[in-house]
Amino acid sequence: MTLRMEVGAPKAPSPDDERHSSYYTSLLDTEERWDGDPSSDVLRAWRAQRTAEVTDWVRARSPFYSQRLGREREAAGGTFFTTKEDLVAAGLSVLSGPVGEAQVYYETTGTTGPPTPCPRSPLEVAVSNRGIIRAWQEMLSRRFPGERPFVAVMGPSELYAFGDVFGDVAQSCGLGHVKLWPDSPRVGFGKALRLLRELAVSVVVCAPSMVLELAREVLRAGHDPADLPVSQFLVLGEVCTPAFRRDAETLWPQARVGPGMYGSQETMCLAGGWPDGRLRLSELNYSVELVDPGTGEPVTGDTGELVVTMLTPGVKPLIRYRTGDLVRFDPWTPGDLPGRALTVLGRAKDNVRFGGGRSVTAYDLEEAALEGLERCLGYQIVLDHRATAAGPPEDLLTLRLRFAGPAPGRDHWAAAVDRMTALTGAEVRAEVVDDLDARTQQGALISWKAARVADRRPGPV
Repeated sequence: MTLRMEVGAPKAPSPDDERHSSYYTSLLDTEERWDGDPSSDVLRAWRAQRTAEVTDWVRARSPFYSQRLGREREAAGGTFFTTKEDLVAAGLSVLSGPVGEAQVYYETTGTTGPPTPCPRSPLEVAVSNRGIIRAWQEMLSRRFPGERPFVAVMGPSELYAFGDVFGDVAQSCGLGHVKLWPDSPRVGFGKALRLLRELAVSVVVCAPSMVLELAREVLRAGHDPADLPVSQFLVLGEVCTPAFRRDAETLWPQARVGPGMYGSQETMCLAGGWPDGRLRLSELNYSVELVDPGTGEPVTGDTGELVVTMLTPGVKPLIRYRTGDLVRFDPWTPGDLPGRALTVLGRAKDNVRFGGGRSVTAYDLEEAALEGLERCLGYQIVLDHRATAAGPPEDLLTLRLRFAGPAPGRDHWAAAVDRMTALTGAEVRAEVVDDLDARTQQGALISWKAARVADRRPGPV
């Protein structure tokens, strides 16, 4: 069957009022006129207009923002931020309207703090999903020319947007899909693997850790991942470096592994994975800033904590929301795909500190650990202190690696020791193990640091 992707845009699913319909129509018009340049006058004018409108919207309709912003629009700038702590404390009072105006109600998973409400209006659903639909239209029609790939959505659904978002995106692209969450008690890995074969699933949307976990389960059953029909993994929800993707593709030699989306329950779909294998910001949906994660001051470079203002006047737009995520933006050049490409370096609080005040991102640790490795089924970083004859104790880092099949010789992974030594300043050892702590398989469900790093050093880190 031929993959029939919509050339135009899907209609908004019955926005409740004329204001919302007008917004969506205006968004599509701006999308047509915008050439993809993040510095264009078209985008600048759109953001200025919508930032002012959404600030007025939340001031008038949100008890939290009406108190915090006051009457002056300028209060939305300067030192004002919305934080995760604010959302926990405010609860439903942060909403710009009653829950009954929402199309669907979600909550955060609670991996980074107490759960907070994240309902979405029909307009927010349409606008947020629109960015991912456009990315899929470009990417999958190139990846599967003349075909209609079947999609498996492998993620939690209850109180979480994962299944709904990608089910809607697949449907909007004219693709069949199955919601197949192996951790569900009604599914399990045995049924999931059977259905991947029987349904001839070509595309799997999941977390990076699930790519490895699926490979482990296939091997445990005595089969070869290469025999499954999957030829594309679209991953999200965790740090996923180029080294990870290259290693995963040695476990799934018939498949490509690429970014599918970056976002959160609170911010929705911030960026989508495009054909160049990079995440690209949904520029029309957000106004963005980069700040120093420690001070909140603006940074002059291309790397910092991402702060977003959501431009859609729905039931929960956030103003200058500190995501807690460290990102790096790449420069845009004419002829490039629309929007800035960004690399997610991990959560700021997932940085790992080493002696001398050195702070290392989750991204850099994973890249150093996995670069050049093949058929690695997972890794874990264990941190201890090593006593010294004089002076303070030094950091001792043990890199635990698990491989599919016979473990490679030391020359295959010794370079990882050298890289991590240079990166962290610690004494680094590596060991190949037959199994890893079960929490390394949980990834986004408990955060990258909690899943990957066992820090046994005394005191604050």
